[in-house]
Amino acid sequence: MEPIPKHGDERGFLIEFLREDEKFLNFKGQIYASTIAPGTVRGNHYHEHKTEVFAVMKGKLKVLVQHINGGEIKEYILHGYGENIDRVVVEPNYAHTFKNIGDEEVILLAWGDQVHDHSGPDQYKHEIKI
Repeated sequence: MEPIPKHGDERGFLIEFLREDEKFLNFKGQIYASTIAPGTVRGNHYHEHKTEVFAVMKGKLKVLVQHINGGEIKEYILHGYGENIDRVVVEPNYAHTFKNIGDEEVILLAWGDQVHDHSGPDQYKHEIKI
């Protein structure tokens, strides 16, 4: 058993569940999970090179996606109940913002095609107003 570091603050936490640099797997990128407390916002950024896929395992989440050069804001409501789990793909240069619009903590599962580099992240602030 190996511990998985938890990166947390008042909004919730994020864990990096699987990473390509862990030698026991053969895949690209990383799978990670994060939590979002009720009424709080995460995201408000974009990546120049990374594609990410998001799905909600628990709770109800509003997702806003917009190209960094402007244009239409796409809105999605994801939830962790019902027959199917919806997922949203966010490509490079698209800002993404998440807001927990439910009464319980959101558990968000994600895959990124690149490992997050904490010392030099491909992550840039870009707020989409909710």
